[in-house]
Amino acid sequence: MARPREFDTTEALTQAMDVFWSKGYEATSLCDLLCAMDISKSSFYDTFGSKHDVFLATIDHYRKTVTAQVSAVAGVDAPARKLIESMFEKAACRMTEEGGKRGCYLNNCAVEMALTDPEAAKRINKGIRIMEETFLSLVERGQADGDIGSDLDAHSLARFLTSSLNGMMVIGKANPDREALFDIARTALTVLD
Repeated sequence: MARPREFDTTEALTQAMDVFWSKGYEATSLCDLLCAMDISKSSFYDTFGSKHDVFLATIDHYRKTVTAQVSAVAGVDAPARKLIESMFEKAACRMTEEGGKRGCYLNNCAVEMALTDPEAAKRINKGIRIMEETFLSLVERGQADGDIGSDLDAHSLARFLTSSLNGMMVIGKANPDREALFDIARTALTVLD
């Protein structure tokens, strides 16, 4: 009879994600993961399989937790344009806060692994699509309300906003200058006029 798990798998995934987020996939060792997750090697293999398996699980975990919070913005009862502006402002502020230089977990995973790991790329893309769908919903609402210009295709705007926000966070990793990041945000947001 198998012994019951003596740890919270969700918390263990959160801890593993934090290690990958800080160090990257390649630089993370099994020892790093075991220490952060506070589990034994046998529990790790029995529950998660391999380092790669837990890495993929952390991408899914991020998508279901952090990215889901982003998608919730579309349901907020406020002008769509203001919500989009707020998303850019929050990202710029976060990049200049203590620990903010880590950027977006999906961005980091995409930059390091998407080219060589098709399964990771597929999962990363699902997360990025959630952001794009959030922007699409907000753009369509803003266009219907007259707050966002209707001369551009809503899908194109959503893709542009997604890439601009993610690009701003990548830039912020190397140069977490608040004014520079706000310049990027202000310029990107001119497409809404």
